Amino acid sequence: MRQNMEKINAQIIETLVALATYVVLKQLLQYAVRSAVMKSYFKISEKKEVMKIINLISFVVLCIIIVAIWSVKQEHVLLFASSLLTVFGVALFAEMSILSNITACLILFFLHPVKTGDTITITHEGNELSGKITDITYFFVFIKTPHKGTVTIPNALLLKTTFSIIDNTANNENGGMSA
Repeated sequence: MRQNMEKINAQIIETLVALATYVVLKQLLQYAVRSAVMKSYFKISEKKEVMKIINLISFVVLCIIIVAIWSVKQEHVLLFASSLLTVFGVALFAEMSILSNITACLILFFLHPVKTGDTITITHEGNELSGKITDITYFFVFIKTPHKGTVTIPNALLLKTTFSIIDNTANNENGGMSA
């Protein structure tokens, strides 16, 4: 009986630590997104989408950790967590999967200068496509072209292709200042 109570107490403490870590990490990630928006004021329109992705991923990870704490033997938690991280790692960087497009959305937000309102030229397999970016979602970049209407390109494909930014609206609106 006493051993059972000690196990439950350990699980409660681990759950509280997981919840506290979740809250702290969520605040840090929100700060990172706000910081990226402040440094790159032109990414404000994508902030809401990125925050949804981050909140969803962090909540799913929290739920998995809590399930692991309460339903997996304590000595197997590390094995379970490492296996889970391996699966997520492969899934997030898999070729042309849904998760790779979501990951590409995050990369475009944090690490790339492309944004809604830019006019770009994309070179893919010898063909060029020019147009204005009208929206960047979880999965696609929408480009309005002069002749072909709106073209959608998967985020992961945009990261793999060569493109140039022809007209950067943030530079034009702020007297040529760059973020």
